[in-house]
Amino acid sequence: MPRFRTLFFLLAACISLAAAWPIPASARVYVDLNQPAARKMPMAVPDFKPLDSGAPAPDTLTKDLPRFLGDGLDMTGFFIILDPRTFLGTGQGGQESGAPVRFKEWLAIGCDLLVTGDFRLSGNDLVLELRLYDVFEQRQVVGKRYTTNFDDRFNVLNRFMNEILLALTGERGVFGTTIAFVGKTNGYKELYTMQLGQPGVRQVTKSRSTTLSPVFSRRGDELAYLSYKTGRPNLYVQGLSDGVERRISIGPDLYLSPCFTAAGQLLVAISQSSATNIHLVDRYGKEKRQVTQGYGISLSPTLSPDGKRMAYVSDQAGHPQIYIMPVEGGEPRRVTFEGNYNTEPQWSPRGDRLVYVGKDNGKFIIYTIKPDGTDRQQLTSGDADDTSPAWSPGGRMIVFTSNRLGPSRLFTMTANGDRQRPLTLDFKGEQFDPAWSAAEPD
Repeated sequence: MPRFRTLFFLLAACISLAAAWPIPASARVYVDLNQPAARKMPMAVPDFKPLDSGAPAPDTLTKDLPRFLGDGLDMTGFFIILDPRTFLGTGQGGQESGAPVRFKEWLAIGCDLLVTGDFRLSGNDLVLELRLYDVFEQRQVVGKRYTTNFDDRFNVLNRFMNEILLALTGERGVFGTTIAFVGKTNGYKELYTMQLGQPGVRQVTKSRSTTLSPVFSRRGDELAYLSYKTGRPNLYVQGLSDGVERRISIGPDLYLSPCFTAAGQLLVAISQSSATNIHLVDRYGKEKRQVTQGYGISLSPTLSPDGKRMAYVSDQAGHPQIYIMPVEGGEPRRVTFEGNYNTEPQWSPRGDRLVYVGKDNGKFIIYTIKPDGTDRQQLTSGDADDTSPAWSPGGRMIVFTSNRLGPSRLFTMTANGDRQRPLTLDFKGEQFDPAWSAAEPD
């Protein structure tokens, strides 16, 4: 169920990096980010090999690591990860660590890019040597040596995937960035966080009640959310490093759908006796000024990257629609006109599009649209309800909630709706209301 309806009715590890092989200015352009429909590059990620001949080669390193890396890179929508069954004859089976790459054999199976991994495991200490090759040009593009431990192996792969994306696209990837979500277990909805590319989750709230609408501060060091732990919804902000929680809502009014400003203040919908309007409050809940005016319902604010404009939902036309107005005040401009139920806007970090939820034939569907109201694009379809979209840092991916597999789960997709897939989490309950932190990964 979309948030609008709900609100309406009520290597800290030791890692050492060796030299990287930079790409010269005249190097090949691999991925043109301005052409989302461009050809996807075939990539092979064969089994990893022991650095020392005859050393043990457990599946947790030889097979699980390349599978993890291939799945992660496939999520970005830039690559086609080749089936390992096509690797026969490429030297995949018997080629020892450090042997020359057989580029012609890889090229013969249609491989443009090759990722190799070599490892040395001694007790819990792990050395990983990871390389990305351009098969056509027969050269190494990226090379990294990591000294870490076995337990941190997936974090190392997240780092290397970000290096691959930086080399091929000019933008660092989002692996290792933090996603917050509401998880339901034992009848309670609590707040959790996870890192993209890591299945583990961390519980943030333990109120044994209902928690809703998480949103990160611009720096990613705080989370705002609604909690029913006192019996009625109140707005709280919690520091993620120290766990200190402070209550923001003041008095009997309901504070809904928070959004952080760059200065750490909050845009929040305050429901009073005659109307629900969006207000600007300081970090302790003291009101600075009222932003929207009217007698209907206005909520779900989201800011443009420069912080000067605000998109939000209002029912001033009789049904919930998305509007944009200057944060400092001015006339609102309606953005959505197709459909009579459009909610949950989120402004892309790139500033070029809004993602939102529309209702069509009783189902909730995710769309994007330009801020001027043109170029509406449908991203999801089918018989499921897809809701609560949130942009990744950089605006290349979207996390959202869907019940297409049964109970509500978190999914990701690219900004144009490609590669829709569930997130792998060590969490058995239902998942709702994701938020994606803009903070750089650790």
